[in-house]
Amino acid sequence: MTTAVATAMSDEQPEFRNSEDNIKRATLCYKRGVEAVEKLNWDLAGEMFLNAVKFCPDKLNFRQLLRNSQCKRYKDNKTGAGTLAKMKLTGIRGRIKKAKVAQTWAEADLACEEGLMLNPWDVALNVELGEVARARGFLDIAKFSLNFARGLDLKNRDINVRLAEVLKEKGEYDEATKIWQHLYNLDPTDAQARSEMTRLQSQKVAEKVEGATTSREAMKEPNVFAKPQREAAAPGQSIELDLKHAIRKEPTRLEHYLKLGEFYKRANKFEEAIEVLNQGLAVSGNSPDVREKIEDIDLLLLERNLENAKVEASKGENEQARLHARSLAEELLKREIEVLQRRTERYPADLGRKYELASRYMRVQNWAQAIPLFQKATQDPRLKVKALFNLGKSFMYDKKLSLARGQFERAIPDLNFDFDPELFKECYYWAGRIAEELKDPAKAEEYYGRVLERDYDYKDTKDRLEGLQGGG
Repeated sequence: MTTAVATAMSDEQPEFRNSEDNIKRATLCYKRGVEAVEKLNWDLAGEMFLNAVKFCPDKLNFRQLLRNSQCKRYKDNKTGAGTLAKMKLTGIRGRIKKAKVAQTWAEADLACEEGLMLNPWDVALNVELGEVARARGFLDIAKFSLNFARGLDLKNRDINVRLAEVLKEKGEYDEATKIWQHLYNLDPTDAQARSEMTRLQSQKVAEKVEGATTSREAMKEPNVFAKPQREAAAPGQSIELDLKHAIRKEPTRLEHYLKLGEFYKRANKFEEAIEVLNQGLAVSGNSPDVREKIEDIDLLLLERNLENAKVEASKGENEQARLHARSLAEELLKREIEVLQRRTERYPADLGRKYELASRYMRVQNWAQAIPLFQKATQDPRLKVKALFNLGKSFMYDKKLSLARGQFERAIPDLNFDFDPELFKECYYWAGRIAEELKDPAKAEEYYGRVLERDYDYKDTKDRLEGLQGGG
């Protein structure tokens, strides 16, 4: 199954087939890495295991050894290379994004690993690697990476959901159920978690029954008088054909449509995914769960079209291409708002969705809609600082400066420059601007000073501080 998925998504990329030469090179790197581990030379060990991964990217043990060496290299400090890493990681994240848009999964994979060499505890990079590995058909590696990320942020719903999806794809239904149970324990109003637990157990039972039936049929004597059949792909060799056959055999069973839609989604065949899921929507009786899957893929399709349009617009003086890209960006934002409005109504306890919707309202300058959503999002400890900051900006743009100042000052005690340097600088900067506007020069000087301590060239902070100190 894994090989078929990888082949369908790889466009026959050669790295998916480990040649004898690659295996020999990887084995040599592995041996040198083990020798380095014995000598506690973690720099060399990491380098050797990374090379082994390059030669044989589908081998889980190489990834595990690499990650362990990286952690040991930084003495398990949980931050990696520190400030230097953050500067380099910006470029690496850009490479990953471009590679994903271009569907060059091997490049995205390598960029993720290069980033993790700088900070193996970077949650976002571990999640990215999990998704890239899944796209390449390396489900064991996807599970390992997402598990690692989950260990760093156990309450992160997105990471838990991604891991549960991989476990389900691997057929590890009990483990996937545990993940959904964990989410349900965190939020007993999580309707998706409750329904997924039920669905997984039903699928587990159904596949057991189906497997037993298949085994019995396989034991039957062949019909030697039957007419010869047209040659076709053997079961298990083509996931797509197997699922299409399952739909023809059981056209009222929703699970088949969902599996085929997910397969097309992972292969970035978004139009095909939407088509088959619309068929599943009819079978389901217009299930809101299925409709949400269609909406998610529709957004992915719009995102891809926008990225392609941006590439065209950047090629030269092409006003029509720029207008097209702008139009697609506006359409995507409009669709995101529509989708998030429905999701916040369906999942009223999901503060993360409220934050996302508020962020979209900010982009269209709808402060009246954004403000109450950000206020509710501040109740989530994971979102509190960002929600307070954006709440402050919303009040500021809505000309309510005293309220804006209060939100920035509530956010300031929890700001962490090492975790999010841009948020740190921007929050202090705007707090200073508002203090200056409200005729509180002492506070304005304090806030500007905190910015300059970290970034002496940040915006016009230096000029403003000098103006205050000079009495102007």
